[in-house]
Order: sequence, then C-alpha cells, then structure tokens
Amino acid sequence: MADITLNSAVRSNLRTMQSTTDLLNRTEERLSTGKKVNSAFDNPGSFFTAQALDRRSSDLSSLLDNVSNSVKTLEAADNGIKAITDVVEGLKATARSAAQSPKGTAYVAAAATFTSPTADDNIEFTVGADATAKTVAVKTGDTVADVAKKINDAGIGISATVEDGKLKLQSDDEFAVTDAGGTGLAAAATDDLTIIDQDAYDKRQGYLKDFNDALAQIDSLAKDASFNGVNLLQSDDLEIVFNEDGTSKLDVKGVNADSGGIGLSALTESAATGTGVTTAGAFDTKAGIDDVLDQIDSAFANLEAQSSKFGSQLQIVQTRETFTKDMIGTLDDGALSLVGADTNEEAANLATLQTRQSLIVSSLSISTSQEQNVLQLLR
Repeated sequence: MADITLNSAVRSNLRTMQSTTDLLNRTEERLSTGKKVNSAFDNPGSFFTAQALDRRSSDLSSLLDNVSNSVKTLEAADNGIKAITDVVEGLKATARSAAQSPKGTAYVAAAATFTSPTADDNIEFTVGADATAKTVAVKTGDTVADVAKKINDAGIGISATVEDGKLKLQSDDEFAVTDAGGTGLAAAATDDLTIIDQDAYDKRQGYLKDFNDALAQIDSLAKDASFNGVNLLQSDDLEIVFNEDGTSKLDVKGVNADSGGIGLSALTESAATGTGVTTAGAFDTKAGIDDVLDQIDSAFANLEAQSSKFGSQLQIVQTRETFTKDMIGTLDDGALSLVGADTNEEAANLATLQTRQSLIVSSLSISTSQEQNVLQLLR
C-alpha cells in the first residue's frame, strides 16, 4: 500500500505536536515524581551520583534506629543508678538513726558468764569506743548481787541489776567487759552475764531489718533498668555502630549495680551461743555502724563513678545521633539537588505546553482545510 502523502504544513504541525507531546509527558513525569532525572537516560552522571547518596542516606537511617535505641538503653541505666542512689541515701539515714538511738547490746569477746569468784579478781569495763578501761574489784565469795552493787557504786556509767540470778548490765554508751584476773568470769552454765536493753535492742534491729529490706530494692532496681533486652546494670555490654562500614563505634561496658556490686551486703544481727557468748550485730556498736557508713560511702563513690561514665557515653551517643540526622539531611539534599525538579518551573512548563498543544491542533486543522475543500467538491 502506498504511503499517504501529507502536505508540508501538515507534516510540520505533526512533528511539532509529537515534540510537544514528548515534552508534556516528560513534564508530567517530573511533576509526578518530583525529579528531573528519573533514569540514567536522563542524566547518567547525576542519576548514579544521587543513587549513591540515597543509598548511604538509607544505611545511616537504619543505623540511626539502633543509635536511638542505644540512647534509651543508656538513659534507662542512668535512671536506674539515680534510683539506686536515692535508696543508698536512705540507707545512710537509717544507719545514722541507728547510731543516734539508745544502745541495746555490747560486744563480749569471750564466754560471758559470771560465777562467785574463788579468788580476788578484777573485772575491767571500757565504756565508750575510745575510753580508758576502769576496774571493779571483786572478792572471794562475792555473790552476783554483791558484784552488781560494786559496779553501781563505781560510777562508771553502767547500771547493774540482777534478774533470775543473772547479772544484767545497761549503759547509754557502748561498752566492753573483760576479766583482768581470770577468775571472776567463767564459762559456767548459770549466772550468765547479759548486756542488753531489750527495747533499745529491738529498735536497732528494726533499723537493721529496714536496711536489709532496702538492699533487696536495690537488687530489683538494678534488674529492672533494662531497655530492649539490654541491661547495663546487670553486666550486659552494648555496641553502638555509627557509620555504614562499622569503623566508627562505641563499646559500652555493663556493670553489676546490685547491692553486692556496689559494695553493700546484708547486715547480721547479734547472736548468742549456748554458753551465753554474744557476737555483736552490725548496729550493736558504734564501730559496727561506722563500718556500715564506710560501706555506704564506698557505694556512693561507685555509683557516682559509674553515673559519670554512663553520662559521658550518653552525651557522645546523643551527639552522634544529632550528627547522623544532620548527615542524612545533607545526603538527601545533595541527591535532590542533582535529580530534583523545580515543581514551580515544571508547572509553568506544563501550562505552556498545554497551550501550545491547543494551538498546534488549531494549526493542524487549518493545514488540512485544502483536503476538506476537495472533500466538499466530491460531495
């Protein structure tokens, strides 16, 4: 079949319309995608460079999620340390309250029973932690009541009474008892030497129980300070990667921040054996309470050091998080500058092309008027 022959005006209008249609399609694609470079055919250099920038931006965005989780993990650990510090402050107040309460017991280093001496003897009393020992002399045949009277008459700050045949001693300060001569005190089964103020003892043991209960809360706080399965206060480690090839990272070492980990241990009460030997409880003596306060001060130092370390690491991670966000924005802006379309310009182009297309259609109609005239003659 022979080709259809068009006059030059029609062919010119058709070529212009085809070109305009191509421009319209390109403009509509740019408006719909927001990009002036949508494939390598548009601009290979800009397309592949933008693609590399987008790929790095995507990698950093994935890492940013992990960095954000790491920030929360460090914040959880820091919150745990702050809460544990508050509990330790309460422990210090408890120990000080015990120190200021009346003394309930004193420490007796050996078998603490009294029998009527078979020879003249001296019993030494030391009242107060740094006091000089004072001596009460007892004679052969002295009864428990005789010894009690001699102690009271000595004015050494100890009150002596006899209950059920037992010598009971009381003082507002801590004191120790030793047998200077070795005959007045003996490991007999009767006439036990007891040193106790039951109400004061019970009060101090109440403080001791409060102390031990608080230690359990420290353990719970350390256990609960986890985020997303990682607990830095239970010796879990955390690796935070900042760049796409893993060459920039921060290793956060976990610690054991339960009561034992920070240097605190459960306190023991005073105890007695069948022979009446009494071992001092943690809150029974000034020296014992001072030891507890020293442990608490050490625990504070441990907590402050770890809090400072976690705080420094948290600041680093937060700085890197901000930097990564800014870097992602820079990469996205760089990619967009290479392939992004100016929507205002493209919208103006579209309106112009649509007007041009209408004009071409009108021109094409005019160009075909000769053929229409011939058609009219044939009719």
